[in-house]
Amino acid sequence: MMKYHATILIELKDGILDPQGRAVEGVLRGLGYRVENVRVGRVLEMELEAPSEPEARESALSVAKALANPVMEVYALEALKPLQEVL
Repeated sequence: MMKYHATILIELKDGILDPQGRAVEGVLRGLGYRVENVRVGRVLEMELEAPSEPEARESALSVAKALANPVMEVYALEALKPLQEVL
């Protein structure tokens, strides 16, 4: 078995209103930043054990699917890297 580090991004689908993103945008503009279309999402960092990288990828995507609301959100596996062999 190997241990892997996975990074998953969950964000709102295009067209879904993002009140949190609007609030952050308002604060940033108030601070003088020239920003627009700010969106707020979630980043999940985790370590998981799997016998191979394809199985680790499948497991991480399964976690993302379980946590994302399919009506409003999309998810992606942003990174997957091996850490160490687990005895």
